Amino acid sequence: MINYLYILASLSLFHTALGAVAAAPGAQNGTDASSVHLVDRDIFGEQVVSVNATNKELFALQLPDSSHTDIDKSKTFDSTRVWHSNGSTANGGYTLAQGFFNTSATSKEGGRKNAGFVQLSGCINLDKAPQLNPSDKGGFYRDSRPSVGQNANFEGSRCEGYKHFVECVQPSNGQFILRCCNDEEDCPAPSGSQKCSDVLNGSYGACAEAKA
Repeated sequence: MINYLYILASLSLFHTALGAVAAAPGAQNGTDASSVHLVDRDIFGEQVVSVNATNKELFALQLPDSSHTDIDKSKTFDSTRVWHSNGSTANGGYTLAQGFFNTSATSKEGGRKNAGFVQLSGCINLDKAPQLNPSDKGGFYRDSRPSVGQNANFEGSRCEGYKHFVECVQPSNGQFILRCCNDEEDCPAPSGSQKCSDVLNGSYGACAEAKA
């Protein structure tokens, strides 16, 4: 007879061990994003994004899990997954095509109350992004927090080492930014016809002056 209690206990121990690997020596309160480990925990229903402040080639972000998909539609059907940068040190997970960004840059800032935030911003190379619909005007993902209600992404979505995040993706103009912050006021989301760059300052390269 199958010992279901033993199986459940084993899974619990494995989950605990994996969480410990991800947390150490990860950033605490956003003080050292450069030490964050990129760990994919989709298997447990927890999607963890990350930014490395000192190396723009190391990151993990959320995107649709199927091809040619609108951002808002992927949120409606919970059809997103964590994608890792090419050559990242992630344990498992899915890898973006090399050259996903035409231009990209990371930065680390103090924030409105000096709580700290880190971000990755840039211009998407749509030829390297089959997950996205090039004509999609885009949308955003963010952590699950009570203050944003149904505008939040589904449960278990967070940024490693920080309390909050917002990820703005606009394929039609190529703009992208993932910002991880400790004060949610530092992670606003665009609304209506606003561009990512209208509310989230960053280095967008060739997309800086793109129309919404």
